[in-house]
Amino acid sequence: MKKPIIILWAAMLISSATVSGQFIDGVGLKGGLSLSNTSHEFTPLEYTIETQPVIGPALAAFVEVLQGEHLSLQLDAAYASRGSKTRVESITVDHMNNDRIMVNEGEEQVSNFTYLSFSPMARFRAQKGSITPYVLLGPRVDLLLKYETDSPYPLDDQNDMILGLTGAVGLEYSLSMLAVFAELQYQPDLSPVTNTEPLLVNNNALSLLLGVRF
Repeated sequence: MKKPIIILWAAMLISSATVSGQFIDGVGLKGGLSLSNTSHEFTPLEYTIETQPVIGPALAAFVEVLQGEHLSLQLDAAYASRGSKTRVESITVDHMNNDRIMVNEGEEQVSNFTYLSFSPMARFRAQKGSITPYVLLGPRVDLLLKYETDSPYPLDDQNDMILGLTGAVGLEYSLSMLAVFAELQYQPDLSPVTNTEPLLVNNNALSLLLGVRF
């Protein structure tokens, strides 16, 4: 029930801003690549499964409102890809060769999470000019769209809603009718991916984005 309510809330917010056009200071699109990783920690044992990051797409639309001299409010609605890859190792003891221990590397297993993400953020920019640096910071809500894995032991009890943070630094270049920019984003999770104890699973992602603002 939470997912439809949040989607409806976001749609109403964007529609309200669109109707009251005088409050909109900019809209735009951005896209790029996201480098994400998923941590798997068994809390009672203090044991962490080693994982490697995966690369996925990052796409977002945004609206900027309530612009002041240096501060404004920006709402991002994004397609977010998260995940990781790992190899499950096994150990064999060769009793015929002085009990030599051999580590057998298993096949690579990839897990992917796809989210619809909403980030209302404060946007701080330096003095306006042809080139303007800026900073974004705010909370984030991720709604789970899909979970896929190659592992024979998939995660259970997936949380449909994940809370997190979005922080970014960017550089914007203004043209006559629009502006183009490059942005580096970091998105850590504040709530776990699954509630299955004793395993604690969290996502985090680093994204490089290029965009256009109208």
